[in-house]
Amino acid sequence: MADIPPPPPGTPPPGPPQYTPPPIAPPYQPPAPPSYSDIPYAPPPGAPGYQPPAGYPSLQTGAGIMSQFSGPAGASILIGLISIGVPLFTTIYFPILPIFGVISAIRAIMRGLLLGGVVGLVLSLLGGVMSLIASGLLFH
Repeated sequence: MADIPPPPPGTPPPGPPQYTPPPIAPPYQPPAPPSYSDIPYAPPPGAPGYQPPAGYPSLQTGAGIMSQFSGPAGASILIGLISIGVPLFTTIYFPILPIFGVISAIRAIMRGLLLGGVVGLVLSLLGGVMSLIASGLLFH
């Protein structure tokens, strides 16, 4: 600081440097809450409807009640009818066939095919009774 010459006589002494503070930001204001009066009650005409997200199976709308009798439920019903009809019309009976019908009916019920599963279960149980009657173990 020795290199700076002194100010000329009669000049006021230099004061501290002038500091200008930065401009003051306005206080924080949270965003306005949503106005629920602006939400329409129904979509405008011509707006696309709801589309389920990709990856989910769509509901079976056109199949109706007949879909209850498909897959394992249909197999159980068929096995039940065979295990009832064969001992009635022939001297042959299949004692293990109603067991397969009951297993298939339980699988159908577990998969949501309740109506077909119950029908198949009842027919398979009746087929089991018919097999026991044909074998002579029941009502002999």
